[in-house]
This record gives sequence, C-alpha cells and structure tokens, in this order.
Amino acid sequence: MKHVYSKNTLFLMLSLIFISGYSQKKTPTSATLENPFRKFIGEWTLKNDDWSQNWGNGTEKIKIPHHHTICKELNTTNSLLAVIDGTPPYGHIFWSYNPVKKEVDHLSSFGTSRAGVGKGSVNENGDVSLKITFADEPDGTYRLYTYKWISENEYDLMSVQYDANGNPTGFFYGGTFVRVSVEK
Repeated sequence: MKHVYSKNTLFLMLSLIFISGYSQKKTPTSATLENPFRKFIGEWTLKNDDWSQNWGNGTEKIKIPHHHTICKELNTTNSLLAVIDGTPPYGHIFWSYNPVKKEVDHLSSFGTSRAGVGKGSVNENGDVSLKITFADEPDGTYRLYTYKWISENEYDLMSVQYDANGNPTGFFYGGTFVRVSVEK
C-alpha cells in the first residue's frame, strides 16, 4: 500500500510541477514571436522634466516634474499597456499589433474627455508612428505621433495636429523620455 501511495504522490507532484511551469510560460506560438513594443517595456519619466507644447498660445517650454509611465506587455506578445500615473492628467494607452496587416491599433484615455483612437506602424527599430483622432479636438482634425528611439533607454515623442485638409495647425506637444527601470 505504501508503494502505491508513493507512486501517486510522485505523479501528483510531477503533474503540479508541469502545470506550474506550463502556466508561467507563453504558448509555443507566442514564445517564438518577439513583442514589437519590447523596447518600451519598463518605467519612464521625462528627461530633465522638459516638455514643449503649443495649445494655442505659441510654443511653450515647460517643466512637468514627477512624470511617471509604466509600460507592460499584457498576456500576448503583440500588446503594450502604458499607465501614466505621475502627474495629472492621469491616463493610459493601449497598443495592439496586428501581425497579418502589419499595423498598430491605438486606444487611449486621459483625464475626463481626452479619448483617442487610431492606427499606425512600428518599424524594425521599434519606432512607432500613429495617426490618432481625439474626442476633445475639433472634428476632422487628427494628430501624427512619432515615438523615435534615441538609444535603448531614451526616445522622443512628438505629436503634431493636422486639420481636415491635412495641413499642420501649429499645435503640438512632445518631449524626450528616459528609462527609470526595466520590468523583469
């Protein structure tokens, strides 16, 4: 009887080890794909707290202390969730990569009314380009966003607004982001 008990115990332990290891690993299909947003994964802040913008009062160079963004891969290798929680307006950005169409889908929400939706692309370097419309901006306008990598721990973000005819309005914002840490 003791021998049967030991075999069953061993079988149960091996099963639990296998299930535990399996649940912590990605599926075979996703394990072979690298997340196109992998360079963004980690914590970020504004370099020297510097931000540039024009919301209608000409170019302003301002300081935004304590900016904090956490970027994480969700449970697929084609997604990124960025949570901005350091300085209001708080918000989040979600990117999903469609490997068949080779395009990025964007959804975002900041504050109470700044909801954005758009599409774009990501290149081999990890640079992201997006065309986004926002609920709180005039109908027909859109913004072109570029996230361009300077180094493994630094990228530039620029958002430029365009009118319904595709002409720049002069409104923009952007800054350089530096890595605080890498998610493990």
